[in-house]
Amino acid sequence: AMNQIRKQRPDLVLTDLEMPRMSGMELTSMMRGRNEMQDIPVMMITSRTTDRHRNEALNAGVSSFLTKPWTENMLLDQVRTLLQPELSIA
Repeated sequence: AMNQIRKQRPDLVLTDLEMPRMSGMELTSMMRGRNEMQDIPVMMITSRTTDRHRNEALNAGVSSFLTKPWTENMLLDQVRTLLQPELSIA
């Protein structure tokens, strides 16, 4: 994932919490540790719904946390909010 992000900077990263080689939290932490990737929004999708997992993700630098089951509209709303933050309501 890091190699792909380095090759072509994305507007947004969508990751799962649990992945085979690296967790979504590890990926996000690595991105936040690199100056050129700090401002890329990261949306995490997971089946983990506990406050502990949500807090760990937010502490790692995740921009948005979406739990399963999710709908297409929920996902698209979050994407819009992350890509157009000036339109979101504080």
